[in-house]
Amino acid sequence: MDLMSKRDFFSAIPTQIALGNHDLDTYKHGWIYDINESVEIALAYEHRFHMPQIRPPIREPASLKGFTTSGQPTDFVPYEYGNAYYSFTFGPSKHIVLSSYSSFREGSLQHEWLLSELKSVDRSVTPWLIVMIHCPLYTTFKTHCHEIFITEAQAILEPLFVEYTVNFVIAGHVHAYMRTYPMAFSRRNPRGPVHIIQGNGGKAVCEPYHNETTEEWVAVRDQSEFGYGRLELFNSTHAMWKLIKTGHDEGGEFEPNLNLLDEIWVRNQLYVAGMSVNKDWEDNL
Repeated sequence: MDLMSKRDFFSAIPTQIALGNHDLDTYKHGWIYDINESVEIALAYEHRFHMPQIRPPIREPASLKGFTTSGQPTDFVPYEYGNAYYSFTFGPSKHIVLSSYSSFREGSLQHEWLLSELKSVDRSVTPWLIVMIHCPLYTTFKTHCHEIFITEAQAILEPLFVEYTVNFVIAGHVHAYMRTYPMAFSRRNPRGPVHIIQGNGGKAVCEPYHNETTEEWVAVRDQSEFGYGRLELFNSTHAMWKLIKTGHDEGGEFEPNLNLLDEIWVRNQLYVAGMSVNKDWEDNL
């Protein structure tokens, strides 16, 4: 029986997943395998979840020489299709789920598939375009910021996201929270995506900031509160994003008030074509 069918929560709530570094299965009994071994990556991830696959997965044994001693990959892994990357439509939104750890360099299978998906989206039918990916393209936090899965995504994927007017890029990986203004190429731009790091749902929330001064493209950042995000699409032009506190502080103590840590209206970037970067900025938020 599939793992998700045993969970009452998952039986009632649609759940779409994105491949993370801990899903690569480079650990055995809490310790990394012998560095000279090769392992079958994402074994549990493929067998326990059933996403809307493009085609069956292609997975090859991965040498552990391509991983750090903590199990973090140092380069892309041999994993295509399956649960690695896929897309689905939900109401007025098209969702594209990407793999941070499968190659997305130009000419790769994932890159070619992504191009095809972006070109095929009919925004008159699905006016909202949302990308989910484990590693963020932008981060205000020091942890992971120099990994190629972030730096190369910014160089290779961001131009596509801007060209095809992606509305939201939702990521995790970093155990903290961040939301940017609509932005493009490291500057605030009302036609660019809103980047969200929703990594404060569990484990710990303690990532150090990269800079003490908040970057000009960061709207909200937090390294101390647990929470979860909620995106509501009200119509083709307006959406609301909320970050809701779970009720536990950084020390694990329960606090009964489920306060909003962040709340923002977002106008669909498709409909702000005539707006400059600075003019009428508040009208887009």
